[in-house]
Amino acid sequence: MLRLRHGLAVRRWFPVLEWLPSYRRADLAGDVMAGLTGAAILVPQSMAYAQIAQLPPVVGLYASVVPLLVYAIFGRSRQLSVGPLASISILSAVGVAKLAPTGTARFVALAATLALLVGIVHISIGVLRLGFVMRFLSEPVMTGFLAAVGILLMATQLGPLTGVSVPNSSRAYEIVADWFDVADGTSVATLVLGISCIAALLALRRHRRFPSALTLVIAATAVSAIADFSTHGIAVVGSVPSGLAGPEAPLWHWHDVGVLLPTAFAITLISVLESLALGREYADVHGYELDTNQEIVALGASNVAAGFFQGMIVTGAITRSSILEAAGARSQLSGALSALVVAPLLLFGTGLFRDIPIAVLSAIVVVAVMPFVKVGEARRLWRVQRADFWVLMLSFVGTLALGLELGVLVAVVVSIVIIVYRVTRPHIPEIGRIPGTDYFLELGRHPDARTYPGIVILRPDASLYFTNAETVGARLRPLESRRTDLHTVVLDASGVDHLDATADHELRKIATRYRERDIGLILVNVADGVRAVLDASGFTDIVGPDAFFATDADAIAHLERVRRTG
Repeated sequence: MLRLRHGLAVRRWFPVLEWLPSYRRADLAGDVMAGLTGAAILVPQSMAYAQIAQLPPVVGLYASVVPLLVYAIFGRSRQLSVGPLASISILSAVGVAKLAPTGTARFVALAATLALLVGIVHISIGVLRLGFVMRFLSEPVMTGFLAAVGILLMATQLGPLTGVSVPNSSRAYEIVADWFDVADGTSVATLVLGISCIAALLALRRHRRFPSALTLVIAATAVSAIADFSTHGIAVVGSVPSGLAGPEAPLWHWHDVGVLLPTAFAITLISVLESLALGREYADVHGYELDTNQEIVALGASNVAAGFFQGMIVTGAITRSSILEAAGARSQLSGALSALVVAPLLLFGTGLFRDIPIAVLSAIVVVAVMPFVKVGEARRLWRVQRADFWVLMLSFVGTLALGLELGVLVAVVVSIVIIVYRVTRPHIPEIGRIPGTDYFLELGRHPDARTYPGIVILRPDASLYFTNAETVGARLRPLESRRTDLHTVVLDASGVDHLDATADHELRKIATRYRERDIGLILVNVADGVRAVLDASGFTDIVGPDAFFATDADAIAHLERVRRTG
């Protein structure tokens, strides 16, 4: 028995021991095609995202080999594509810039240290089973935050797309202002190339399986080599060192760790939210289970590998994952195959990267982050839920104005405030009966609903805790003052599945007050667990056992008797 439990624990933390021995040959074709397609997307994107992180392009390629193999060992998602990500790359650049100037060896080394820190934070959350905490961030908050990230990322590409040097910043308006100061030095050739590449990528966007980014890079590189773009003022990647990155311990000084740790937490937040949302979606579509905490551990292990192999931060990405899924990915083997395609390029093909125009990589970034700005989602929220729209806008404007790290903090605070507000202010509508039916609906939304003379019916649409216990009494008091003929109060408890001691105490105070005023109090649709609390606390002794009705029909019959007897 002990051996069995040990084996189950090992397979739980190393999913490769489950899927690899039972791998089906029928899945191989789909995985091979997805692996090749993934590599075709991964190579140009990784180089472009390294540019966002202010790192040499080869660092993006280093992060596209060992981390992908590690994820195949620890991850459970069969379609998730792991690699550098645009939004996280800019956070990395901003965080590391606090400690070292861009373009220096120390900056590159600290980027690897940050990847290691991100991995440690991920693994700590997963091992401690804290993945549930990530559910507290609402979708409108994250939509607004990512939209601001998209605007910022596009702003960071103004310099490379126009051939001028612009200082890095975590605030889009500062980058734009700095760009205007140097815009008169724009390289027309670079600008034309960049705009042409963006237009081409947008035109090919609908063909998801076509490797448009890779095709564009190959074509632009060929033209660059023939026409010698570098002599015409168009920046190119230049010399790229060959060979795979060997294991190397990242820089580790406690001062550096203290400065980088807030950035590591911010990156972890975004990484986990995006990756888990993707992973759950694919798991639902393809009918398999996903362990949230194990996925977080897998992402953490991938980043630890990136840190030790001179790479940059990696996570799951929407674009690459959707392309892999469409290409036929059936298991974690597809990601491993992508890594095995990138590795030979690093060993033997780095000369191919020398003439890649920087503007082409910038065009790839711009088109990749355009979907971050979800104008359609903002319009939908404006139509269906104005409160969520303003939450989205607060997150969006806050991130643009304050920068990414403070923007993440704003997103977290806003989400927590929303949760607290909604928990402490549950919806408690007054309801009435639809004539000719046994249905009770909100009076405010259904004018045809009817009440009974002298009777108020309320329906708390939430469990009652110490945080919102007083709201029932607060909701009843103005109704009591307006209804001078009040003789019965009905609480429809169909929405209450939990009742704590504080809420029970408040209900007992209401019941005692009504008994002293000779006002009846009855409860309908009370859950067994809630009824057990009321019985044990003495509430039932105050109102009497006959005050409970199991169904609406029983309550209606009682109310009709009350109405007839006056």
